[in-house]
Amino acid sequence: MQKVLTNDLWPTVRTYAKAASQRKAAIAYVTQDLVGFRKGDVLIVDASRLAISSGETAAPLLRSLYRKGVTLYHCDDLHAKVFLLGDVAVISSGNMSNSSKNVLVEVGVLTDHASTVSGVESLIQQLIVQSDELGVSEIAELCNIKVVRRGGRANTKSKRVVKIAKLGTQTWLVGVRTIVRENTPKEQILITKAETSLRKRLNLPANAQFDRLRWTGNGKFVRECREGNSVIQIWRENDTKMPSRICRSATVLLIAKQGKWTHMFLPMKYGKHAEMPYPKFCNLLKSVGYLRHPGPRVEHLLDEITADAIKRNWAGTINK
Repeated sequence: MQKVLTNDLWPTVRTYAKAASQRKAAIAYVTQDLVGFRKGDVLIVDASRLAISSGETAAPLLRSLYRKGVTLYHCDDLHAKVFLLGDVAVISSGNMSNSSKNVLVEVGVLTDHASTVSGVESLIQQLIVQSDELGVSEIAELCNIKVVRRGGRANTKSKRVVKIAKLGTQTWLVGVRTIVRENTPKEQILITKAETSLRKRLNLPANAQFDRLRWTGNGKFVRECREGNSVIQIWRENDTKMPSRICRSATVLLIAKQGKWTHMFLPMKYGKHAEMPYPKFCNLLKSVGYLRHPGPRVEHLLDEITADAIKRNWAGTINK
């Protein structure tokens, strides 16, 4: 699915936001909640003194969202307008404002293409770690700033330059098997630290679990896979030669290296569409024109067309 939005931008965003389990967005200026943010959501904005004092971002709205349980961040020089609404993304020209909703001519793209959705998630995660989280005291301070609406913005230089690495939009097909040995003490420290960081970054409960891949060596997958890439896992048990099941595409949230090992953390996948039997997956690959064999030790980088086709046909293949 890929659709260009204009007059229907905000109604469409609202509809998909309502259906999503979580909403994440990076929107430069916000004066109205046109998305319908809820507890556990994430919003990155420009909450600089200039943006607040000029009325481009409304501190009372930030206070209201914070009280709802939305995790808020301020990012210097933010001008993005992107939304991650479950498995779909929206990239648009619109800030969250009355003029955007009722006056201005806006345009955006709604898509569920795996590579684009993954890229938007990668962008938001990179912004989060380079932004300042807004808490009670920070928001109270913003609410005390006098607002004087004026046209245009002063030519100011921010204190911090936000750097965005190349977005992880690729999808990998990799063979994996169960880790049987216990974690070493050093590994456990790394795992605990990484998972704690992810729970805070993603605003997840303390008992939230993550999938983890542990890789050794310096193969193509380890060298080129980056945070924001997606991974389709071909699973086999240790005592079997052939794969038994395939785990649906999941985004690499964090990569941590320790000695010869590379640890990749991914969200846990649940539900009836989370896994697929190996024979059905082989049929799915053939149906989308992918002719390489998905063996138990595969490390294939999929092209974007194939990755999107697999995602679109996943549920239908399981239900056959």
